[in-house]
Amino acid sequence: MTAGAAPGPARRPGAHLGRRGRRRVIVATAIAFVAVVVTVVGLIGAARSRPVPDDTQRTAVLTATDAAVTALLSYTPDETERDRHEVLAQLTAPIDEAYRAQGVDVVLPGAIEAGMTLSAQVVGAGVEEFTAERARVLVFVDQTVSIPAATDTGDRDDDRTPTARWATMRNVEGNWRLADLAMVGDVTR
Repeated sequence: MTAGAAPGPARRPGAHLGRRGRRRVIVATAIAFVAVVVTVVGLIGAARSRPVPDDTQRTAVLTATDAAVTALLSYTPDETERDRHEVLAQLTAPIDEAYRAQGVDVVLPGAIEAGMTLSAQVVGAGVEEFTAERARVLVFVDQTVSIPAATDTGDRDDDRTPTARWATMRNVEGNWRLADLAMVGDVTR
């Protein structure tokens, strides 16, 4: 006890509240408890409802992405109609329509006219979103662009560029196909 304090019966917590006040505190506590339980259950349910690919599905998506991106970003001036059909077999709408109309110019405008040779190698990829019908994959690509020199010396100017792209894949009749390819951070799309 402290000096000067009058001895007396100890007060119970909340004793200063009347009957009505204690009832309000109990009801507010119950409502807060129910709100917390509902929030936790909702968050757990949302986390569990997001589809996560198993190893087989992930491998299938990543393998198809690697093949499609490599095919789309690789080009030689002597490319044949058969080569274009092999690339188209790995694409789906909307990028397949653009590729039919523009060829490799869809990913590097002016490549055909300049006689460029493009080669690409996927060096890494990861699934960012996944459903049974659609996947979004972050792809890291090393691309080499060879431009014939302006002179007739036969020298070539080669430029290797590492890039990151978002590949949107769609499951078409059991086969994953490339639907879109966008630069990471591309605000024009």
